[in-house]
Amino acid sequence: MNSILILGGGLQGKTIAEDLRASRPGDRIEVVDVRPGVGTIAADLSDGDTRVRLMREHDLIVGALPSKFGFGAMKSAIEARRNLVDLSFCPEDALSLDAEARRAGIAIVSDCGLAPGLSNLVIGRALARGPVDRARIFVGGFAEDPKRPYGYVVTWSVEDLLEEYTRPARIVTGGKAVEAPVFSGREMIEVPGVGRLEAFLSDGLRTLLSLPIREMDEKTLRWPGHIEAIQPLLEAGTLVETIRKSCTIDPPKDLVVLRIDVHRGATTERTLMVDRFDGRYTAMTRTTALTCSAVAQWAAQGGSLGTGAKALEAFGSDESFWRHMTGTLRKRGVALGEPILVT
Repeated sequence: MNSILILGGGLQGKTIAEDLRASRPGDRIEVVDVRPGVGTIAADLSDGDTRVRLMREHDLIVGALPSKFGFGAMKSAIEARRNLVDLSFCPEDALSLDAEARRAGIAIVSDCGLAPGLSNLVIGRALARGPVDRARIFVGGFAEDPKRPYGYVVTWSVEDLLEEYTRPARIVTGGKAVEAPVFSGREMIEVPGVGRLEAFLSDGLRTLLSLPIREMDEKTLRWPGHIEAIQPLLEAGTLVETIRKSCTIDPPKDLVVLRIDVHRGATTERTLMVDRFDGRYTAMTRTTALTCSAVAQWAAQGGSLGTGAKALEAFGSDESFWRHMTGTLRKRGVALGEPILVT
């Protein structure tokens, strides 16, 4: 029996716990949260000593804390010498802890969500099969109904959405990481079964920036007209309150699209995933929390995470890991399939 500790009992942490309990009924799954009654353990995880103590009492740690606490949890995992599977998307560079994690003999697997997350795994797998000239990631979560206000539905932190809409995008051009203005590089793409979407540059490459790919970018997807509609809110400083008021709906019928194009010479390999609210979980929760749960299940069942700090692209050459991830997600209705040739 494994003892798995989930840091944070918010929407993502709660979903991970439910999925782990369903998939691994023989394990002890505990959730720690500062709010009494939210998890099975009430504790203040902003305190480093508390984090280390609790981690040492468990075999595997899953991080689902707000981003500002993610890096501290990683440091605590090193001190406690426990493997950590994390989706906090902390602003710090998780890979900077690689040497410390290796010395401790543990693995820190960061960004185990949708994008970054599944997108990293697809790119890493493509690289394992041969050199890649260009990689393009298109990803977005928005209202299933484009007629909703701003074509959007709240499924994650609105404060983090504001950050996404104001932070410059980092892309790779000519083999070098450079900055580009957010909302630049706008283009329209057609997604089968969804329709026409607008794409714009955003800052989501993170650990992928260090890969040997000369041209790479990530673009956020929205219904056409979204950018023009939110510009006045950004200029007035009212985006957070307006989006929260206008786009919080019940049920939260959302849609997630992930498209990854890998270019090798004149050939393009395309991976496409479309997911929708299933009546219980939003598509954003399903593609994020269930991805993190699948990585944790891999570790709990004896799959190797190795040592050091890494993200999912590091597992690209491991076909067993790929089959585990895609098979586990497929059982839950999240279909990430094999790439297809489009040119």
